[in-house]
Amino acid sequence: MSADVRSIAAVVNWRADLANYGDLLAEAMAGVDLEIRRAHDWVEEQLALWRRAVRGCEEDVVRAKAELAQRKFPTWDGREPDCTVQEKALRLAKAKLEHAEEQVETCRRWLGRLPKLVDELFTGASRRLRGMLEADLPNALAELARRVAALESYAGLRADYAPLTTRGDNPTPQPPPRDGEGESEKGTTGSASVRDGEKENAPPPRPGEGAGGWGLPAPSESP
Repeated sequence: MSADVRSIAAVVNWRADLANYGDLLAEAMAGVDLEIRRAHDWVEEQLALWRRAVRGCEEDVVRAKAELAQRKFPTWDGREPDCTVQEKALRLAKAKLEHAEEQVETCRRWLGRLPKLVDELFTGASRRLRGMLEADLPNALAELARRVAALESYAGLRADYAPLTTRGDNPTPQPPPRDGEGESEKGTTGSASVRDGEKENAPPPRPGEGAGGWGLPAPSESP
């Protein structure tokens, strides 16, 4: 099986990205496990909280019943007193107790359902993913490293192969000058320098000569 590899650097970068993906995925899996553990602990805390609330509500019901019983005794003239306040307090205490008992049952039910839901929706898929992270991914990274080494070794045997470098690190080499080309350039540069020196050392033109002092025809004088 052959592969058309155009850039070894691209394969190296892909291997680095794959390793980084494995690290990020492992961190995400650890985070999900932690959140599941926190959810289970929170339900257990709520169960303990509502159990304490049930005990407190039971005490309130007992107290409200006692107050209602004391209020029902007839007065000295034989009339029965008004027990509306005590009856209302007893109904409220019983409602609170019923609500607390319902919350206890809800917490118990979720403590039994939560592990089953986690097993059905998460445990199986996470086990396969962990297997890939612990076995398949390291094997793939090792195989990519071997392939990159083989590609670099093969490319090093080719005469037209050069490692990838930046422009500033490895400037493009210039071809050597041809025979006689350097000397002609030096001669041309020297002649130009001599002419510049003659121009600088030449005396200024006399009055009336104008541009003629430099080999150019002087302007004609008017009659």
